[in-house]
Amino acid sequence: MENGYLAAPDESIHYYRGISHTLYQRDIPYVLLMHVGAFNAEVLQGLLQLYRRKGFEFVTLPEAERDEFYGGATDLNLPPGSEALEEAMTTRGLIRPPRTNFAAQLDSVCR
Repeated sequence: MENGYLAAPDESIHYYRGISHTLYQRDIPYVLLMHVGAFNAEVLQGLLQLYRRKGFEFVTLPEAERDEFYGGATDLNLPPGSEALEEAMTTRGLIRPPRTNFAAQLDSVCR
């Protein structure tokens, strides 16, 4: 079950890195937001290992927010910017890459 779960974040890493590199030619500091629950606690070690294998480092939220991508959301003196990478793609008229829909897999696990 954990391996099936980790397929979604693995695909998301590829998806969001692709968008970030299309927009900014680099990785932005991504923010990992998780729900607290028994299952997430169970898979947390595997998830953190996945991110580390993919070259991620963990920083504080204030450190990540210092990146220019988040400027419009965190600096009230700046005009509002895109709040998500997909929104930034749309604003620039760029087509988002295809993405796997894991809803059916999730639904089968949860029943």
